[in-house]
Amino acid sequence: MFKHAKGILPLLAALALAACDGGTGSDQAQLSIRLIDAPGDLAQAWVKIDRIYLQGSAADSTGGRTDVLTAPTGWVDLLTLSGGRTAELVNGAVVPAGRYSELRFVVCEAYVVTKTGTVYATKDAELPAGVTATGQLQVPSGCSSGIKVKFPGGDDAVVLESESAIMTVDFDVTQSFGHQAGNSGHWVMHPVLRATGVGFAGGIAGAVSLAQGVTLPTCGGSAVTVQAFTPRAIAGADSLNATVGTDARYRITAAPGTYTMTYVPVVAYTNGDSLTVTATPSAPTVTVASGGTATADYSITAATCKAKPAG
Repeated sequence: MFKHAKGILPLLAALALAACDGGTGSDQAQLSIRLIDAPGDLAQAWVKIDRIYLQGSAADSTGGRTDVLTAPTGWVDLLTLSGGRTAELVNGAVVPAGRYSELRFVVCEAYVVTKTGTVYATKDAELPAGVTATGQLQVPSGCSSGIKVKFPGGDDAVVLESESAIMTVDFDVTQSFGHQAGNSGHWVMHPVLRATGVGFAGGIAGAVSLAQGVTLPTCGGSAVTVQAFTPRAIAGADSLNATVGTDARYRITAAPGTYTMTYVPVVAYTNGDSLTVTATPSAPTVTVASGGTATADYSITAATCKAKPAG
């Protein structure tokens, strides 16, 4: 559960997916973070997020920093994240339950491209091939203490309890980048990051079975089982695949919202064989309520194996 220090957060239906396997104890919580962007005036805006951490109050059991992202993301194109598209940054990180005063993004490398084609980059940034900086971009405190994310409602702390929480963070490009004052010609990034949506994770679950008269072939050198089948849930530009368990059931942990149910039609094997599957979901679309579970079973109606051509 995710709360303001002053009360329960409103449940906002952010289109964010998170895959969390298993539960947590009463002293642990799960947090997933998705990144979006309000449209801006730049041609391009890229950042590498080196670390994301929660800062606990020294008076709480969570005192100190709790890392929720420890491996750099690589270059994230902020301008592709408008119009409802998101980038998954943290996926079901297990953190101690408790009160947290801050959420911070550590950004050591960034660059922007203006509408005129000028590139401004942070010092020593490892830019992609073909990109050359002609000016400097400064990110005050971005690589040291990190960039503070503003929590919804203006509260100065949140409480993570034993349920899963999914947070959507808006990296506002329009307000974050601009020319530095004076005559240096540099650009400066004063990032504006807001947690715009927080909700309790719900889920989609179901069983996978064979339609009457359907048998599974041998493919990839062994007999195919229903575990080769991959259910998929789609919401806008986001999609998440599920793994079918040995009990022929699957589960997807998802934010509140409406999802189109489909599946991965082709499975490629390392020996060159390919399995083509057709199936019918019992519910073409499902709506996940906050903390609830929607159901969509699958019936496999055909499965054929195409062997790797000889020679």
